[in-house]
Amino acid sequence: MNKKLTLSAILFSFTAIADDIKPISLKEIPITANPLELLSEEMVRPIHIMNGINLQNNRNSSLGSTLEAIPGVSNSGWGDNLGRPVIRGMGRNRIQILNNGMQVRDVSNMSGDHGIALDTLAAEQIEIIRGPESIIYGGGAIGGVVNIIDYRIHPEFVEGIIGKYDTSYGGANNQSSGSILLDIGSENTMFHLDLYNRDTKNLKIPGFSVSERLANSDPEFNRDAFGKDTLQNSYSESGGGGLGATYFFDKGFTGISFAKHEQEYGTILEDGAYIDLASDNYKYDLEVRDLSNLINKVKFKLSYNDYQHQEMEDGSVNSDFFDQGTDGKVEVVHSLLSQSGGIVGMNFGAFRFSQKNGSFIANNQRNNIGLYALERYAVRNHHLTFGLRHDYQAYDANSFISDDGAAVSGGAETSTPFSASKKTFNNTSVSFGTSSKLSENWSLGFSLAHTERAPAQDELFVYGKHHATETIEHGDRNLKDERSNTIDATLSWEKQGNTFSLTPYFTDFSSYIALLDTGEVQYHDHGGEEEALTVFQHQNIPAEFYGFEFQGNINLSPNYGLSFWGDYVSAKNKNGDDLPRIPPLSLGSGLFYQWNALQANIDIEHKFSQSDVGSNELRTDDYTNLSMTMNYQFPFANEINFFIKGDNLLDDQKRDHASFLKDKTLMGQRNFSLGLSGSF
Repeated sequence: MNKKLTLSAILFSFTAIADDIKPISLKEIPITANPLELLSEEMVRPIHIMNGINLQNNRNSSLGSTLEAIPGVSNSGWGDNLGRPVIRGMGRNRIQILNNGMQVRDVSNMSGDHGIALDTLAAEQIEIIRGPESIIYGGGAIGGVVNIIDYRIHPEFVEGIIGKYDTSYGGANNQSSGSILLDIGSENTMFHLDLYNRDTKNLKIPGFSVSERLANSDPEFNRDAFGKDTLQNSYSESGGGGLGATYFFDKGFTGISFAKHEQEYGTILEDGAYIDLASDNYKYDLEVRDLSNLINKVKFKLSYNDYQHQEMEDGSVNSDFFDQGTDGKVEVVHSLLSQSGGIVGMNFGAFRFSQKNGSFIANNQRNNIGLYALERYAVRNHHLTFGLRHDYQAYDANSFISDDGAAVSGGAETSTPFSASKKTFNNTSVSFGTSSKLSENWSLGFSLAHTERAPAQDELFVYGKHHATETIEHGDRNLKDERSNTIDATLSWEKQGNTFSLTPYFTDFSSYIALLDTGEVQYHDHGGEEEALTVFQHQNIPAEFYGFEFQGNINLSPNYGLSFWGDYVSAKNKNGDDLPRIPPLSLGSGLFYQWNALQANIDIEHKFSQSDVGSNELRTDDYTNLSMTMNYQFPFANEINFFIKGDNLLDDQKRDHASFLKDKTLMGQRNFSLGLSGSF
């Protein structure tokens, strides 16, 4: 794919006519993954919201790298252009990624080289929720919920024309990007249009792609196996957009939207190979408010998604992935049991996964239904939250013949047959939380949760090689549910704009579905050359996670402020080993300056070395990242903002321990980017 959206002319044309359009101020719209729309201070674990200048300053090529500045969040990166967030050491099927409250359907949880089927260039706001409120999204949200908000279906009517635009260039991958978001309101109807494009070149890195530890431990890898100073085949070209229309009536609204995302990106471990990804999404929303004194709101959401990607080698399809299906959700927000409110709901879905080329995973049909309730009570200065959810998950998998490879070098390659099978799971999760105002300045939140999760399709039915990752994965059709108990507490202090919060937590898994390196190697012929691929196995183990997060801000003067943050997580296989790909201790601090139209900050963060590693995993060295951002709003046009961002200013060698590729790729070298954003 080599498609580019012609954004520059659109951006400048809207800028030119902005003076003729009456400015409209749009207040923050409370669409959140928290259905009761509670304020952050009312939640047991406060929601983290990224929007406005904060989102612009942190927006990056991947969702994981956009969010990794948040305490407790790391990036499972695959080069610079791909990356899923890891929260408290948990990734893949334990993090729910939502778009306007509905799950983003792709196969990015299946493998690190699979992209997420949207881009944050179209996002107005990104939220992260943890704690008892996240139970309404099931066991797949034990690590947290990431909700990416756009206004393709607008929740409030605004008369006139409003819009935003953003364009930038630079970075270690010489990225050029642009986006425009436009809303038009007339006669109780709002129309939405957004377009975006992102084009990146091969990533510039400060040294050898392969770590010294990997080169010393495995003679197959030279230090420059995947590049020196430039990471081979790490380019990406993506684009897309969305259309939406919303009609407003006396007590609510109804709307439809369509969104398309396309991306072509190189597979770093195979020079010349690439992945071509495309996703179409259709949504319908209906919301009716103030039905009675006891029924505050009824919501109905329906989403259809058609996802596919092809992994290309030498001009032909080596493997492909197709996933199509429908999600639905019905929610009733009520005050039947208390004036503080509650919600009862049901979600359902039916999806079909298939491969036409390749033998990585069995084709299968997935059906699910979930029932949930979240109730809230207020007693003086205390807020209590109770959550309950039950899930039914059914799988119907086709017969399947794997491609196992040879047990010894030069040996005959073998295969394993699997007959068609059906699997069903019933899971129940419960949560309790309380938040209390201890004094004028201090508050305390406390939560308990028991969470159950059915195994995902990739954990059950995968059994084969994946050349893009140079691994072999073995699923297990006999996997049991994942079950855990979590306790955490949040102590918060606030006084005259100065803040501090500390959150320790502990999660005990009686059954944790781990993807572990078995130490076995199988040999495959690939393009006439034999390659040795490591075998990873999905398996149930007992495990425990514990750690903490903290953050704070201090106002030094009317113009200066100091921020500080940190996080730590330890994850153990209770059978004796550390779990793999767990982020290390991180500590950071930043200095903020504001004077009239100028805002600037400089941040320094140290990622400590990770020596608590899993079996057959290599240690990762520490690094320090020095970064800066500067924003300037033009005095003659307050809606136009010029910004400069700098990253890795010390030109340190950074490796992301949460990534499968951490010993084969480096993150970007010292770099700067600049851009222009605005609204009208």
